[in-house]
Amino acid sequence: MSNSLPERPDLDQLRRQAKELRDAARRGDQAAAERISRHHPSAKVGPVSLAVVQLVIARELGFSSWPTLKAAVDAERRVPDDRARQLVAASIEGRLAEAVRLLRADPGIAERSLAAAVVLGDTDSVRTRLVADPEAALAVDDERGWPPLLYACYSRWHHIDDERAVGLAQVVGLLIDAGASPHTNNGAFRNGYRSALRGAVEVNNPAVVKVLLEAGANPDDGRCIEQAADRRDPRCLELLLARRARVVGTWALGAAVYADAPEVVSQLLDGLRADTADTAREATNALADAAAANAGYAVVEALLSAGADPNVTDSDAGRSALRCAVRAGHDDTADLLLRAGATDDSTEVDQFIGACLAGDRRRAERLIAENPGLHDQMTEADRTVIVEAAGRSSAATIALLLDLGFSPHARNGFGEQPLHNAAYHGNAPVVRALLDAGADVDGRDDRFDATPLAYATVGSGEQAGKPGDWTEAVRLLVEAGASQDGVWVSDKPPSAEVAELLGHYGITPDPPCADAHADSENDHGEPPGSIGSGVMAEMSRHLEAAYQDEDLDLLGSLLHPDVTWTGLCHNRAQVLDCFRGFQAEGTSATVESAEVDGDAVVLALSVSGRAEGARPTPSQQLWQVCSVVDGQIVDIRFYPDRHSALDRAKSGGPR
Repeated sequence: MSNSLPERPDLDQLRRQAKELRDAARRGDQAAAERISRHHPSAKVGPVSLAVVQLVIARELGFSSWPTLKAAVDAERRVPDDRARQLVAASIEGRLAEAVRLLRADPGIAERSLAAAVVLGDTDSVRTRLVADPEAALAVDDERGWPPLLYACYSRWHHIDDERAVGLAQVVGLLIDAGASPHTNNGAFRNGYRSALRGAVEVNNPAVVKVLLEAGANPDDGRCIEQAADRRDPRCLELLLARRARVVGTWALGAAVYADAPEVVSQLLDGLRADTADTAREATNALADAAAANAGYAVVEALLSAGADPNVTDSDAGRSALRCAVRAGHDDTADLLLRAGATDDSTEVDQFIGACLAGDRRRAERLIAENPGLHDQMTEADRTVIVEAAGRSSAATIALLLDLGFSPHARNGFGEQPLHNAAYHGNAPVVRALLDAGADVDGRDDRFDATPLAYATVGSGEQAGKPGDWTEAVRLLVEAGASQDGVWVSDKPPSAEVAELLGHYGITPDPPCADAHADSENDHGEPPGSIGSGVMAEMSRHLEAAYQDEDLDLLGSLLHPDVTWTGLCHNRAQVLDCFRGFQAEGTSATVESAEVDGDAVVLALSVSGRAEGARPTPSQQLWQVCSVVDGQIVDIRFYPDRHSALDRAKSGGPR
């Protein structure tokens, strides 16, 4: 009679059993001879080969041959390995319901997988495995090129169980004690950058952040202060600022303004003062955005208290902060600015738009009645406010805008329509209202050539954890007949819930797009590298030399004193400080090509960083546009591809 395969079969143990049976047969053991005769009748009596007894062992377990048994054992071993990989992926990618299901299905998974033990914060299992194999603390896996430390820092299990935060912090301490570096990172540039500290901040685990900083992690690593500022929980930010993390030259203040977090704004302003930065200037730069966005009264008050100029204008449309507040429907903020000394330069159009966005139908209709030509006074930018409003506003507000003459087909500078923005933010009630109003379900934007359904799938992943109902938005779009072409973007995957829904509709991942940089020719004509002659050509050559030699003195000589860089830097000193920071971090940029485009030099850069403890990420290609006035660079911006760089006037800048 055959036995069944053990619950956790061990091929080495089965090999030992075969050798023991062979040796017993050679000694003349009667029981061994009977086993061999029963399962291998053609075998010769007496000494037998290893192959014969392996066949006997296989047949005793119900398999026709040893290779078949071996394949079954390998398959059995792969099942828990696959389950562990699934658990690890779900734990770091935020698919928490899936992670919980996997752990419930296999409670002992941490005992068999170091990665699983690490993401679970299972201190005892991690300690046991490191004692048995100390080098495992530094081993880089094939899946992502990560060592265990990155998995611990990016684990989200403390979102499921608060007590796991302590375990994760203890695991990080064990790994560092075993030789893992608190500076561990993959060397990527910008969005692809992954590091121990950045991960702990992104998942908001202050216990892990504290361990890393105490072990010597650089508080400026990956500008993680921006992630810390983008939430109301101040604990990670407090830890970073206590270690003198830089605020100037980052988007941290803007992130806190956008998050409507007045306490965080105040902390960052204190950090700027500690940096001996021009705090009033930084506050001024953030004021117009605060007045225009969803930021509350307290945020604007904090900026004004820090010395912000109440008469500042925004950098895009040239509107005053007060006009921004009026247009956003923030009457209390507008009153605050007036009391601070702002000049009331708001127009009737501003007041009408503000009344609409505030949902004040009576006031909006009164303004139209008093000025019947109000619609004719509106600019194209005025007419497109419905696009931005569709992301966060209520369905009632959008209905009011539609009733009072705003179009569901309006397009902003990126060619996005209201339905794109509503879908991206998972604003399902507004998606429904726009579809009922006749919005184009398959309208495509100018930048990504993407439909609202593609915006919804991407938004579900990128906006995970923020308010929104992406599954309902997707359902509404699909049932309205949306095209399924290109809606699952491979490098911007949907959330687990949306992925499951897409699968129900038969929508599967698209193959990766062809390399956008593979063909240097495009619809802008000649290939990169054409610089011609004259002042702009000399500027191009000097920029190439500055990059090649990492010559910050030469670079500084090319910059205007008030040069700006993507809204983060506002003068020459700040730009040079950023370059020094990149150099200190080991980031290098090689100029692949240079060309002159009107009043700008366009550089194709191959950017790479210095990885530590993880598999290095391949260099990233970016296009840098340096706008020149009177022989000096006045503005620096980065773009993901050459087309966007050369089409910057239309696109209005990088996103």
